[in-house]
Amino acid sequence: MAEQTHYEIAIQRNSNFLNTFTGPHGKPVLDYLSKFCLEHECTFDKSSARKSDFNQGARAVILEIRHWLDMDISKLEKD
Repeated sequence: MAEQTHYEIAIQRNSNFLNTFTGPHGKPVLDYLSKFCLEHECTFDKSSARKSDFNQGARAVILEIRHWLDMDISKLEKD
């Protein structure tokens, strides 16, 4: 069995994210994660550098999800 190319992996991953986070069941979860992961909030916490680091890590998760959801697969180069 041949290994998947980077292009095929990206197409599959994009599809997986779209199937998971869109539609009637996925949209509420995505909305919740957006708030929980501080997507549109400041991650800095003046009382604790550790809390700021935690917040930045949480925000990185939602940004990764958005990256895959917003990906324009027509712009991907085939391997």
